[in-house]
Amino acid sequence: MDYRIQGQPLLRSIDLEIGDDERVALLGPNGSGKSSLLRLVRGEARAHSGSGECTLFGKRRWNLFEIRSLMVAVSPELERSFSPSTTAWNLVASGLFQSYDVYRNHRLGEEERSATDSTIASLGLEGLGRRRIGSLSSGEMRRFLIARALVNGPRMLVLDEPMTGMDIIARKAFRDTMSSLAAQGKGLLIATHDMEGIVPEIDRVVMLKEGRVFRDGPKEELLEEGTMSSLFGVPVKVLRSGGGYHASV
Repeated sequence: MDYRIQGQPLLRSIDLEIGDDERVALLGPNGSGKSSLLRLVRGEARAHSGSGECTLFGKRRWNLFEIRSLMVAVSPELERSFSPSTTAWNLVASGLFQSYDVYRNHRLGEEERSATDSTIASLGLEGLGRRRIGSLSSGEMRRFLIARALVNGPRMLVLDEPMTGMDIIARKAFRDTMSSLAAQGKGLLIATHDMEGIVPEIDRVVMLKEGRVFRDGPKEELLEEGTMSSLFGVPVKVLRSGGGYHASV
């Protein structure tokens, strides 16, 4: 599977199979093709002809709307799509309609309101629902976007550089959220250039370099200094602490 923009190749010969119960990290330098691959996986871009393929949940071909309901994404682009005046509660409820707010033509019955309330509560955000999203911290906003993604009960959550801009407290809250979702059996697909974004529950790492799959395998085998140094092209020191990893150059 290849992907190009204006003739420029961004992904080349991608050949992957991802199951709905897997917890996978896409790891690589900025510009390695992580976000492009997520867009292809979600049907937000179309692959060009070429070798390789991407199989999701055991199937090669999906209806676009079906795959987007089963695999819901949170990305920096999505975060910028909402008005700062939107309330956090409406942000989550908008996920029921795949919109950017709750509008007059949207009908919110008892079932929809209950789903919104319970999803917000499940992430420990019930005290912030009335806030305007423009007043939220980056960590709070990211967690509300995750709640929006979860309100329809998807099989997998797709996250693009989810900890960008977070302070250490927000990072801790985010990691706890990801661990909780994984414990509930949710599939996770996280694109990151930072090893700290790989929560302990991630068990598979797909490394991307210059638009190609560089390595694909168990986390414990790939997150070591030799492989990481080859991936980033500089000497990388890897420190493992508990179930987490940290890198320095």
